[in-house]
Amino acid sequence: MNLETFGRTIVLAFGLTVSLFKGANAETLKIGVIAPLTGGGAPWGMAAAEAPKILAAEINAKGGLDVGGKKYQIEVIAYDDQYKAADSVAAYNRLLNQDGVKYMIVQTSTAALALKQNVEDDKVLALTAAATSKAFDANTKYMFRIVSPPSDYISALIPWVKEHYKGARIAVLNPNDETGWDQKQISEKVFKKSGYEILTNDLYERSQKDFQPIFTKIIDMKPDVIDLGSTPPSTAGLMIRQARELGYKGLFLKTGGAGPKEIVAGAGSEAAAGMISMLYIDPTNDGYRRIAAAYKKSVGQEPNEMLGPLYDGVNVLLQAIQKAGDVRDTAKVAAAFAQALPMKSVQGDMLTLGGKATIGVDQQVMSVTYVGEIKNGQPVVVGKVK
Repeated sequence: MNLETFGRTIVLAFGLTVSLFKGANAETLKIGVIAPLTGGGAPWGMAAAEAPKILAAEINAKGGLDVGGKKYQIEVIAYDDQYKAADSVAAYNRLLNQDGVKYMIVQTSTAALALKQNVEDDKVLALTAAATSKAFDANTKYMFRIVSPPSDYISALIPWVKEHYKGARIAVLNPNDETGWDQKQISEKVFKKSGYEILTNDLYERSQKDFQPIFTKIIDMKPDVIDLGSTPPSTAGLMIRQARELGYKGLFLKTGGAGPKEIVAGAGSEAAAGMISMLYIDPTNDGYRRIAAAYKKSVGQEPNEMLGPLYDGVNVLLQAIQKAGDVRDTAKVAAAFAQALPMKSVQGDMLTLGGKATIGVDQQVMSVTYVGEIKNGQPVVVGKVK
């Protein structure tokens, strides 16, 4: 099943929900997802839809999730928000009011910002992979981030790249939205502190397909490195291919939103060779390979690596529900995150609860960030930062 076909089968919105209803002899825990299942962000959205399904299948095969002595079979519902705030809100309202959902995966920064206040007002427990720090403040109680964002790992990633790869003249590109604005501001400070000369720090529209005018200008500046920031993977592949066609021979860097397989698919292995990016997973890790195989069996394609942290995030949520002992009380479940963590990730790394230093509240699963280089069309881990 390809991405387009899968997207059409899912309907409109995307979110993670938990609603309860009596079956014949069992209760069901519904998990919903709000994410882009179509368009440039589809690889991330597909990972968000499939990760809870994989975990649910594992738990259901063992009889269900045990909460306070009751067994719950887990069912996942996913909706496509097309990376649009209005569609995210529509999906949220459908999950909350029609499906009775009280637990949601709200995948993107766009969705998290659109739903931030709704989540708190309705006491819906939401997981997000949002990069923007604006999704959180000191009063946030019900939204949890499932990956370390650029504000946490980028201060270690950029100096690591500067130490291990040549070049000090850099051009930076990001999408013109909340994700890109945050990435632009955060990375600019660290690039300068690490000794890079920033030639340009531009924004582009997500709908853009022709990047030749941008790269013609950038190549004339003679950069050693081009950072594609939080650009979606498929778009990054297109950008790399167009830049190479114009004669750029320097290093490509991607400091946010990893997706090397999609990048290679768009750029070609020769054009993408040598690109450095942050990675959420080690593709050779046995734990990750197990869930990646389950994804491929279901969808028919290799997953985006966001599958790893999304699987971990849902696992933390379910363990917090077990610790709380009550699926209906989201306040108890939110408080129980501190009891569910620390825990090991699917790859064996230790996950902890943090975030206060950067977002003002401990509502974030702190994870390891890998550094990858594309070699022979494949991402190879060359470092690790935290």
